[in-house]
Amino acid sequence: MGWILSMGSPLHYLWVLAHISGSWSVVSALAAKTNTIKLGTNVPPVTRRRPQVLAKQLVTIDQISGGRVILGAGLGGDGQGKEAGEEFTRFGEPSKYRVLARKADEAFNVILGLWSGNSFKYAGKFRVQDVQFLPKPLQEPRILICIGEIKNPALRRAARYDGWIRGGPCPSVGEPGLSFEEVSEKMKLIEKHREHDDPFDLVYDLEFPETGMSGFVSESQGARVSWMLDIVSALRFKTGEAALEYIRQGPLD
Repeated sequence: MGWILSMGSPLHYLWVLAHISGSWSVVSALAAKTNTIKLGTNVPPVTRRRPQVLAKQLVTIDQISGGRVILGAGLGGDGQGKEAGEEFTRFGEPSKYRVLARKADEAFNVILGLWSGNSFKYAGKFRVQDVQFLPKPLQEPRILICIGEIKNPALRRAARYDGWIRGGPCPSVGEPGLSFEEVSEKMKLIEKHREHDDPFDLVYDLEFPETGMSGFVSESQGARVSWMLDIVSALRFKTGEAALEYIRQGPLD
């Protein structure tokens, strides 16, 4: 299986794409089968899960993994226009981004409160009455949160947490993504709204080029990219075995 392979591979981070599989189920399996790789999701809509359920699930995975889980989350859709689209409307759920954004902000408030390990109450879209969640996450002060959205209000949301995830070119699916220059400009807005000096990561996912990787890495450093994620899937390699063989070969030079 792919997670067994990952134990002997030179991977540092492994992020599971949310719209291809049940991402948290896969991350749970990876947590049990790996020892050092940090594990995250890229990027499921936080608004599709009840915050108390997601909070407990993440604590469980954090405990299983020894403190290696990362909450990567977004609002859904492609981040363009005014609505997230069919992944919500086909299930009769609100899809307007302004509604989802308010709901997401409250969901994060609830999740953080429950992760504190203290008695917690909340009144808003969600209601919590004197609840204490134990055990707490292993990570201190809490599980890392990375936001994967592109509009300016979403960038301000990212500024409150630990990182921002943004996609670059993915030729196999015809997705141009954002250039290094574009993500660098977005990072300036995020930095403008940061209220503390804690570490903040820019995570950039794309399909790695087959040649010229060293120059590509240099360009990413100029854009202040913390981590580049190579998107590996059967959509790109046509078969799962071909994707695994690509991983076996290790990082491109």
